[in-house]
Amino acid sequence: MSKEDIIDSATEDFWFLTQNADNDLSNIATEEHVACQTNCPKCQEPVSVSFWRNRTVEAINTLRYLHAGSKQMYLETGAKYWTLDFSQKAKYAHHPICAPAHDQFWISKTLRRKDPLFTRIDDILVLCERAEAILKTSKSHWEVKQAFVHINTARAHVGRIIGPFDELLDGVEMMAKVKSRKKESKYCSDGLPSRELMVTVPKAMDWFDRMEDWRDDAMQAVRDNLSAR
Repeated sequence: MSKEDIIDSATEDFWFLTQNADNDLSNIATEEHVACQTNCPKCQEPVSVSFWRNRTVEAINTLRYLHAGSKQMYLETGAKYWTLDFSQKAKYAHHPICAPAHDQFWISKTLRRKDPLFTRIDDILVLCERAEAILKTSKSHWEVKQAFVHINTARAHVGRIIGPFDELLDGVEMMAKVKSRKKESKYCSDGLPSRELMVTVPKAMDWFDRMEDWRDDAMQAVRDNLSAR
């Protein structure tokens, strides 16, 4: 999933549940059409609670999809970083555009669940669970709107995730454009691992371990990147 896909999905149908989602307007005696068509007495019957509940469930499912897409975006960026030649990383070791990627993938020792970079992406699932808990007992439009408080907060998190993840991607793509000076073999003439392997592999393993619950997915992302080359 590209960052454009995530942004488009995050903004789609963002404000469909408005403050007029209840049936207050449906009781107004008037010959004129009201602004909110779904509550206009002359257009149709008032929308049922179950309708808005279903729409809210759709919003939650979309958020879960966006969460998965954001996670995939990060892991694919990390996989690309680790499959770059060491000379490509070294070329921009101190470049400001590449600094976030080096800090996140090579330098950082922080476990994923304690890393501020992942706070919002983890909160998305927490907020979805809170919204779902409200929906299970919701009997009115007002209660559905309470669930949407959590949904809108989660959607705002999606927008704030894009920037930091995009910075990582920009740095990795900049390094990828450097002409590789990689040798044909990763091993020395005596069959021992090259200096590049001896330095890079332990760092990559550290990254896998820091991913905690994402560890298996991170390893799979690297395998997929290698097989695609």
